Amino acid sequence: MRITLLACALLVCATACGGNESRVERPTPEPASVSPGSDVAEASSLEGYLELPIGKYAFTPDELDLISRAEWKLTRDCMREYGLTYELKRAESPAKYQPGSNRRYGVLNSKVASLQGYHFPESASSGKQTDLSEKQLLALNGQPNQTIEVNGRKVPEGGCLGRAKSDIRGKYTYAKGAEVASAIAVDSFTESLKSPEVVKATRAWSRCMNDKGFSYGTPLQALGAAENSGKEITKREISVATTDIECKERTGLVKIWSGRESDIQKSLIEENEKDLALLAESHRRVVSKARSITR
Repeated sequence: MRITLLACALLVCATACGGNESRVERPTPEPASVSPGSDVAEASSLEGYLELPIGKYAFTPDELDLISRAEWKLTRDCMREYGLTYELKRAESPAKYQPGSNRRYGVLNSKVASLQGYHFPESASSGKQTDLSEKQLLALNGQPNQTIEVNGRKVPEGGCLGRAKSDIRGKYTYAKGAEVASAIAVDSFTESLKSPEVVKATRAWSRCMNDKGFSYGTPLQALGAAENSGKEITKREISVATTDIECKERTGLVKIWSGRESDIQKSLIEENEKDLALLAESHRRVVSKARSITR
């Protein structure tokens, strides 16, 4: 459960929070839209239940792509001020959801599970850059708590990349709203686990698994079990993972779980309407700023 909660929190922060990172060591390529060996996999019907109410307070893939392009442009222009280049080969289209990669309710994609078991599908790199020189890295990222110069010019705090992120996101980021959105995503998940209907459906799932020869109390237990998370993908792991999904379909667990969590989120969203409205407005301003830069 601890692993799953962390994954959930990270997922929401990456999309709904839209925070402003002050410094990174290297620019992060865009997430891959497909993975090697899973190009034939499509999102399953169970994965449709991953669309929860808090998701409307997240940046869309198109918006994230727009922001990324704007940050790249500002970073490139800043690097030129130091007589340096900054090139990044970009994906031709915004990253899309990679089937099998969201484990909020455990494994949900039969095709991916039949190949990977409980292991995540491997991501293909969609954004690539050439190796950077020491000067390029210094201008790109700066040095924490230090004033440095590159080619006779002072480097801004956080480097060119930090300045680009600050110019686009820093002025508009609403930290409290981001924290509220993240808390709702985590709290709704933990609360849903205790609801009678989810407990009942989980027990039905467990009995189904036991009938197939696999003893797990919950999908999260199966997901985090040592025998299903080794370095190598085993035949048993694949068998457990595919049976896991079959039992979810047979018992309706994911539909029940998602429905209960959606109800909880709606209630929490209503309680925090003001902060979430301000978060949505901050996202609109970030997107507008990014659009003005990329024109």
